[in-house]
Amino acid sequence: MSTMRERSKQEWTGNPNRDDINAGSLQRIADATEKMAQRYDDLLSSREYYKARCADLERRNNSLLRRLAALRGVITRLKRTRP
Repeated sequence: MSTMRERSKQEWTGNPNRDDINAGSLQRIADATEKMAQRYDDLLSSREYYKARCADLERRNNSLLRRLAALRGVITRLKRTRP
């Protein structure tokens, strides 16, 4: 037995039941809407992932820049203490 979704896709001949056709059409519209919403949810989760990744890399970059500045300071101090 076919579902209302499948029956609403058929080419109707004779006297179709309008309620069945409408119910199947509405179910297909709901399926399409859910599929679009799933893509949107995927995009949001990707955005959150890359946003967190960017923040982590920015913290790491700032840490490396501070370390580099500290090492440059050490080099300058060593140059001053050399006879």
